[in-house]
Amino acid sequence: MTQHQICFLFLAAGASKRMRGRDKLLQEIDGVPLILRILNEALKLNFPVFVTIPLNDTKRKLIVSKTNAVIIEIPNADLGMGQSIAKGTSEITKKLSTHSIAICPADLPNLSENSFKNLINHFLKNPELMCRPTQFRNLKFGHPVIFPKKYFEELKLSEGDLGARKIINENKKFLNSYETDDDCYFLDLDTPEDFTNWLSRFS
Repeated sequence: MTQHQICFLFLAAGASKRMRGRDKLLQEIDGVPLILRILNEALKLNFPVFVTIPLNDTKRKLIVSKTNAVIIEIPNADLGMGQSIAKGTSEITKKLSTHSIAICPADLPNLSENSFKNLINHFLKNPELMCRPTQFRNLKFGHPVIFPKKYFEELKLSEGDLGARKIINENKKFLNSYETDDDCYFLDLDTPEDFTNWLSRFS
């Protein structure tokens, strides 16, 4: 089994409940669906990329299938982000050998190849520690969060909407914060107003 230093797990199995009937991951930005935008940037780094989607979500599946990302379907996605993290980690460890997993929601529009690279470079200075973007100016925590292999078994037990926060909260002394004011790690889009406000910055 091929060894990989790191791989990505993007969480795209949410129901977009705050979008009032629209699928936020299919909202187009410069003609590109949000989910495709973030996957394309991560794929530029040539690390394995996995993405969770709800079972039988044909629209998201069709878009992701046009990339080299590996699709992981989540039968019980309505039970929360933890289901995606648990099944995603389980499927990744079945398919390949990796030293770490970078976990990230798929709704952060400003993440780029360069921002992924900067975070990974910081992580690799202390690869036995978890790594999370931190914006102390606003007391914000961002994504992706990178987990070394020693946390994989705990990740497989994730449940509910807390996701992997329980692991982070219980192991704060093993957390290597990537301190940055770059909002790409902290800005997500959840509502129609979020999209409108974000797009207005470029008009």
